[in-house]
Amino acid sequence: MFGGCVFSTLEEDLEKLDKIAHLFAGTVSAEGTEANAVVVLALHDRQGNSVAKLHIMSGPGQFEIRSDPTPMFFFAFEDLNKDLKYQVDEPYGWAADGRALDASKEDTDNIKITISLATPEQPAIPEQRVDVRVESYMDNNQRFNVGTISSLDNSWFSAEQGTKGLWEPYGFIEDGGTGVHFLQPYDPGKIPVLFVPGIDDTPRRFAAIIERLDQSKYQAWVFSYPSGLRLTWLANGMYQFFEMLHRRYRFDELHVVAHSMGGLVSRGGLNLCVQHGSCKYLRSYTTLSTPWNGVASAQSGVKWAPTVVPVWRDLDPDSQYVTTLFDTPLPNGLPHNLLFGFRQNSIFGSESSDGVIKLTSQLRPAAQEQAQMIRGYDEDHVSILSSETVINKVHAILAESSQ
Repeated sequence: MFGGCVFSTLEEDLEKLDKIAHLFAGTVSAEGTEANAVVVLALHDRQGNSVAKLHIMSGPGQFEIRSDPTPMFFFAFEDLNKDLKYQVDEPYGWAADGRALDASKEDTDNIKITISLATPEQPAIPEQRVDVRVESYMDNNQRFNVGTISSLDNSWFSAEQGTKGLWEPYGFIEDGGTGVHFLQPYDPGKIPVLFVPGIDDTPRRFAAIIERLDQSKYQAWVFSYPSGLRLTWLANGMYQFFEMLHRRYRFDELHVVAHSMGGLVSRGGLNLCVQHGSCKYLRSYTTLSTPWNGVASAQSGVKWAPTVVPVWRDLDPDSQYVTTLFDTPLPNGLPHNLLFGFRQNSIFGSESSDGVIKLTSQLRPAAQEQAQMIRGYDEDHVSILSSETVINKVHAILAESSQ
């Protein structure tokens, strides 16, 4: 289906990605404080002049940061007032007593940081991070967006860019469209609805649904991401955006609408919400045509393709991501509305599907068991997003689930 040049380009792209995606992982614990809100910073220098990456947590626990494998300092603090700034009266801690961790010389997958009230024995704080918003790193880093105001007509959301996200995920990141975009300036009087597209796709696919939103009540947010990356990375990224946006805007409600693989990405993000005891502002979760049981062709791709697209490993029906996806229940009270299509558009298919995703995957028993509503439509994988009946149902779900 694809020529050798595609896989050659993919291989070059993944080599670039490896250079900025070394895994730094560890655990944050707390002594003498509850640490209900934690921020972990990976710093290029001891004073905090340069932030490499950050990780936001709702409390002590495990963290993962992917960054370039250069010597890195790890600083964590309890964000007492949840303003995403470090103040000198907030409990803090360093990994390795404040020395740099060198990925080329030591293991960096078991980093330990203990947060406590300041004591004379603790290494000094990073002076350049005091009273500075940590998400300013995101604002100043053109690779990521946290509430950037964009139009669906933006080239970031073109079909060509969606394909690039699958086959050149590093190139997609470099182009600067990754993150959560607002289609209008943030309005605290309107309820946000986050739209999550699927593989090889962009938020523009939701145009028909977004155009019909009640603009007096709702504001549309869209998640743009390189769909070729591992689902574990993408789910963690979504959870981080949830945390960062909520600490910045303090909204009381958020609805999530996801299509195709976007359902797998968002469900992974919701699982992290449960595991961290956060995201209590979620009001509804609606998925359309999601392959809950993975995609069999991904398994073949992993086995036979000359270069493997990372996401194929997680889309494999036997992958850990797919097989454990429903081990974590949804947040208490969050209704999952499972919408699926069954128009096959082919007389040659041996199994019922929507032309792309098999019904056995869309209707995985574990997904049905945790769903509040299940509705099927005579639509194919793409037309389900422009169906008048489906659009009306999505809008009815939002209205019924809002406070």
